[in-house]
Amino acid sequence: MLLTPGLPVREICTNTCSKAKNGVCEEGRAGKVHVNAPYLMAYCDLGTDCDDCGPWKTTATKVPWEDPSVAGPVRFLQSKDVQIRVKPAAVPSAINFTFAYTDPKADYDVSYHMDVSGGVEAGITAIAYKILSGRCKKADGSQALFVDVGANFGWFAILAARLGCKVIAFEPVPMFRSFFEYSVHLNDLTSLIDVRARVVSHETGKKMKMVVPARGIWGTAGIDGLNIDRAIASSKDEIEVPSVRLEDEVKQDALLLKIDVEGWEWAVVKGADQFLKNFNVENVIMEYSPGVPERHFRWDDMAATPAMLVDLIQKYGYRIGHIGDAGKHHSGGWDSPLPALREVSMDNLKYDVNDIKLWKEGKMACPTPMELSKFPMWVLCGGVPEGLNPRSLRAEIGHNTNVWAAKGAGLGDGLLKLEGLSGILDPKDPVNKYFQTNKDNFGMGSRPCSHLDPAVQVKHRCKCNKADACGEEEKAVTKAAEEGKIANNYVLP
Repeated sequence: MLLTPGLPVREICTNTCSKAKNGVCEEGRAGKVHVNAPYLMAYCDLGTDCDDCGPWKTTATKVPWEDPSVAGPVRFLQSKDVQIRVKPAAVPSAINFTFAYTDPKADYDVSYHMDVSGGVEAGITAIAYKILSGRCKKADGSQALFVDVGANFGWFAILAARLGCKVIAFEPVPMFRSFFEYSVHLNDLTSLIDVRARVVSHETGKKMKMVVPARGIWGTAGIDGLNIDRAIASSKDEIEVPSVRLEDEVKQDALLLKIDVEGWEWAVVKGADQFLKNFNVENVIMEYSPGVPERHFRWDDMAATPAMLVDLIQKYGYRIGHIGDAGKHHSGGWDSPLPALREVSMDNLKYDVNDIKLWKEGKMACPTPMELSKFPMWVLCGGVPEGLNPRSLRAEIGHNTNVWAAKGAGLGDGLLKLEGLSGILDPKDPVNKYFQTNKDNFGMGSRPCSHLDPAVQVKHRCKCNKADACGEEEKAVTKAAEEGKIANNYVLP
């Protein structure tokens, strides 16, 4: 185990775990007996099975579970009947660390990817690594800051700390935070990582209800359970957590701000106004989730979502690249250059903002040209994503996606590179253009045209590939577009 250099080291040995002294190290770390397995299991908190594991060495000044009456992270998770797996992360050897996760059959997201590949969100990890690598120690000798809002199991926070950055991380869900805190102690990073058990929002001191699924994609836990997949049968925990504003919590420059809060990103940014305005926050990586408020028709939240990106551009001076949803899982490798991203600009976002107004008024993609109403996909107007303006960012999103905003040193020089604009159609395309011609051959919602059923290809702005199924519809829609009859083809000044 690595210990943080320059700090006093102490040994903790309590043997208070119920599985202590059984001849097997149950703390999730290497013990006296070698175990050849793809991962270790943790049943005891660090230092509570030391006869089998050896004394636990740490530089932490405070270890709450030294007091046997206080449940440590492992004991807490055991009380919830939650499995704890531990394995080395697949990262460069210079920043090696060990990471805790759960049974991937219970958590299909973070734990699945960690179990299979030894990492989490490879594409976003590659971006964070490039932003932070070699830059965590500033010229004056102080440490640069990484702020993690919605830290989950702590993957990005631990990565940043191993690169030498100071970390302020917010994780309000006790179960996730327990995995995170266990990994922080296991990697001896308590001097670098400040874990805060709060919801970050636009209001302070408000009790916020969070809903946490027991099975499925654990990371969809969030405010009021808005992003939980109802198709996955699962029990749910409800907890109340006090809220804070980022502008009250962080008052210094940050190299990177990460936000992943299941559709609540707009509230985080709104509550970060003074932080973003008064300090140099060079990079912001966030999940962007318009589908969350849409599925509940929360009109104010729907409007606030693209307005947040407008503020990042116009109010705070960022330029934004679209990582994509699939892009968060793909990386060319630790030493590979980052790919150029398509820019999310005001030329896109003005359509996102306007479409929400039309949607609320029942006018989105309405009216349908009479000559198209005989085709099944055109009987009703509206619908997402097909009824959106194809020049919008939302047009190329299924449910959620990921974006990277940068300014100053975060642009160029191997960091955020921008190439072209977002949208299924280019914002500069003429008003009478209907079918997509983008290089990815994606239709609305970034659905691959080649994978779509011919019955829905034309509505998704894909050329028909089976004439007897959609050839007539393609001709009729082409003519209607040329005559300016497709309502959501509108062009704004």
